Amino acid sequence: MRRRPERVLLLAALVAVGVAVVRPGLGTARWTVLGLVELQRLPAAAPLLPPPAPARIAHGGGALDGHHIPNTLEALERNHARGVRWFEMDFLPDSSGEWWAVHDWAHSNTAQAPRLAQVLGWFGRHPDARLVTDTKGDNAVLLRQLQAAPPELRARIHPQLYRFEEYAETRTAGFAAPIFTTYRSGYPWWLLRRFVERAPLLAVTVTREQVSDGCAALSGRVPLLTHTVNDAAEAAALARAGVSGIFTDELLP
Repeated sequence: MRRRPERVLLLAALVAVGVAVVRPGLGTARWTVLGLVELQRLPAAAPLLPPPAPARIAHGGGALDGHHIPNTLEALERNHARGVRWFEMDFLPDSSGEWWAVHDWAHSNTAQAPRLAQVLGWFGRHPDARLVTDTKGDNAVLLRQLQAAPPELRARIHPQLYRFEEYAETRTAGFAAPIFTTYRSGYPWWLLRRFVERAPLLAVTVTREQVSDGCAALSGRVPLLTHTVNDAAEAAALARAGVSGIFTDELLP
């Protein structure tokens, strides 16, 4: 019975889609329907005790010699040595299906790009480091690849999710608390609020343009992160606005 309101909303959203087909706004209606369907399918989640949301996450492994988003083992090693413990790394598959630490193939130094297995090996050798994943590819496939990591390592991998439907797999596979990130979806804020109330998370990542709306909708319900911030004054202003942490290339220990 407690899910009856969602069923009513789903029916209303389906009607809205029919109306929106012939007018602007179909995108919002589509994401509303998708979100309501995905919430209906979301299994009950056990309580989660995540660590505090980090104030700084090294974007793409953190800057290396002035270069941003390197996604290399050298960037991990050098920034870990200076005190960084939270690292975001980007992953993409090649044409054969093998996954690499790459932000995008067009602008990456493929000669230095490590394989996913090499990145996991580095984190295995650094038990105080945590990995936040990001991909422009198929996240479901990446999550299945990450399940090959040992349990102790999976417990330090915080997958970023882009769809509500990805949540269940992260909880059953023994990963650390996931992060929901908004840049690949268009769920309305009221629906995202319902999601975080039902699905415990480490944080929600919003774009800088979404900070005001995100804080208004989610403040007090889940920590907010944003990306990518390299100006100290802007980082301080975001903290005052209610943002818990940032992805950054430069603002590292």
